[in-house]
Amino acid sequence: MHIAALNGSPHRKGNTATLMQWVLDGCAEAGASTEWLHVTDFHIEYCQGCFTCLRTGTCPIADDVPAIRERLLNADGIVVGSPTYEGEPPAQLKTLLDRLTLLNLYTRTFEGAWTVGVATSGVAPTSGVAKHLADFFGQRVGIIGAKTTTVARGYGALSADDDPRLPERARRLGRLLVARIAHPPRRLPSPMLLWIGILRRFVVRPLVEGNPEQFGGVLAIWKEKM
Repeated sequence: MHIAALNGSPHRKGNTATLMQWVLDGCAEAGASTEWLHVTDFHIEYCQGCFTCLRTGTCPIADDVPAIRERLLNADGIVVGSPTYEGEPPAQLKTLLDRLTLLNLYTRTFEGAWTVGVATSGVAPTSGVAKHLADFFGQRVGIIGAKTTTVARGYGALSADDDPRLPERARRLGRLLVARIAHPPRRLPSPMLLWIGILRRFVVRPLVEGNPEQFGGVLAIWKEKM
């Protein structure tokens, strides 16, 4: 079993990576292999809004996004982490999400992966960013967040001394991710998933099938999944 860790922070070894590492420690304890993907290590251009990906199934921009996408698709699970900037991921990660979002919307690119969302901040809430990222990249197993600012010290490095229970919570989430991949639960879809399914059947599918010149790439991916 293989877990990909996508670090959306501009810091390769910052607070977000520390919290993600604790989750990965739990994954490793449960027997999974892990690999890091730091957005700062890759060349990622802005989305041009050309819709070529929908027509052909591929993006015309020559950068590292296809390689990132492939490595994520080859993983059994994804741990995705981000700091919180004004309630959103930072620009580096947001640019990657923008590049992936159109095909993800129409083809549910990452629907087979189980995910854990990680977010850090100074004092701002972290759950919204963590949930968004986990849901974007697959089926959410859980989220974890940490705030790293105190009145006494200001901004500081995330440490187990701040909350001795936090590392074990993160490791437990990593173990749960591996267990969920190994033994996926059988459950009824949520009302939100049911609503999305209705939209896909009665709005998205007729739109795509009725306009093959605009959605040829989407249709090809659908056929591959059948």
